[in-house]
Amino acid sequence: MKITTKIIALAGFLISNSAFSVNLISNPGFETGDLTGWLALGVGGSASITVQTPDEGPSAPGSFNVYQNNGNVAANLALQQTTPNGSVGAGVLVTYSFDLKSGNNANGGVEFVHIFDENASGGVIGQPTGLLGPFLVGTPDGNWHTFTGSFTTLTGTDHLAIEFDATTGAASGSLEQMHIDNVALNVVPEPASVTLAAMGLLTLLAGRRIR
Repeated sequence: MKITTKIIALAGFLISNSAFSVNLISNPGFETGDLTGWLALGVGGSASITVQTPDEGPSAPGSFNVYQNNGNVAANLALQQTTPNGSVGAGVLVTYSFDLKSGNNANGGVEFVHIFDENASGGVIGQPTGLLGPFLVGTPDGNWHTFTGSFTTLTGTDHLAIEFDATTGAASGSLEQMHIDNVALNVVPEPASVTLAAMGLLTLLAGRRIR
């Protein structure tokens, strides 16, 4: 009876897709202490992207986060990562999540997030999520906030790119500051694939118990 109960419990755990989902983002929590895996665009003048500690978003353990500080007027400061070629196909369910904490923003400064579907050559096919944001506009509350969602990849998709944009307005004194942490793009496997994997593991478990 105990063996049967354990097998049923294991099956339920495995067949829930979360057991097999894979985060495509490298260095998602900046725990390397630097921007390894990420590309910073628009740095210079009064615009910078730095890894800071100790401070951590709520979605995962650690001690680091990245800080965007854009004080250049009418400019975009971007933090971007592209997943490996062939990492995602068309018609695939992907979940996303990230933690944000606002710094100061003024005179039209906003934070947007883009998630792009790209082909094998790196060309942008589209944004199945649409433009995400603006986030945490107004007086900063000093708290971390987690944002989540999902989308299905478009026809021709080969891989993904995610970009965090700290964008300022044309008015003098425009400013946008944002902390980012625990970025995830998780591919959710098809139910049939999960079930086959679960049954294979259950077979192995049953075989070991018999021996």
